[in-house]
Amino acid sequence: MRGFTLVEIMVVVAIIILLASVLLVSFSGVFSKSENAQATATIETLKSNIANFQSAWGPAPPGNLQDLGTLVGYPALTDPNKDNVGIEALVLALRSKRERGPYLDGPLFQDDERRTNLDIDSVLESACAPRYLDIEDGTSRELFEIVDPWGNPFVYIDANSLNLGGFQYNVTKGDGSTVVITATEAQDALRHPVTGAYPTEYALWSFGEDGINDYGRGDDVTSWPKYDDVEE
Repeated sequence: MRGFTLVEIMVVVAIIILLASVLLVSFSGVFSKSENAQATATIETLKSNIANFQSAWGPAPPGNLQDLGTLVGYPALTDPNKDNVGIEALVLALRSKRERGPYLDGPLFQDDERRTNLDIDSVLESACAPRYLDIEDGTSRELFEIVDPWGNPFVYIDANSLNLGGFQYNVTKGDGSTVVITATEAQDALRHPVTGAYPTEYALWSFGEDGINDYGRGDDVTSWPKYDDVEE
């Protein structure tokens, strides 16, 4: 029996490499779709939590701690480092027990992979008192974010902040880098190309798989119908 020639071995190896490449691309596509589905599911959960908050308070949760402090009667409430401002304000508002809360989904908040404090900040203990935020006893005073499947915080801007403008803050991503969110860029990108209207009540989005903030465009995952397919 003759052995395989070098050429035959090289052909077999090339075929194996080609098949492995095809399988890798296929599985990458499956994983990408799965992660996008997870991001969408988290947004839907938060939308339901926000609706519950609105049923008790009226407006959607404020997108910054100053406005949240005004709402709960603690005007000294501020974000200590101006990072991840919107999502931290949203999570803190949804954690409040006031008016039949808390509103934040329990399994979501208890999931250490989806609840983070990437910028390592916290809220004053006095703000957590029953007459103000009424945060549950024994729980952390940290200012948490909810992160997407790629480890980056969701971005949240309420309609009032979006209309007034003037805000700017950093988003600390899972890899430690930061992205700047500005009012001008948000207003330009979130305005509907035909009607000129902003997303109703609030905008909540993930940077998507590429980790780049497109303000709801590109591969971002959003709480509102995306504008990419709308003719301008």
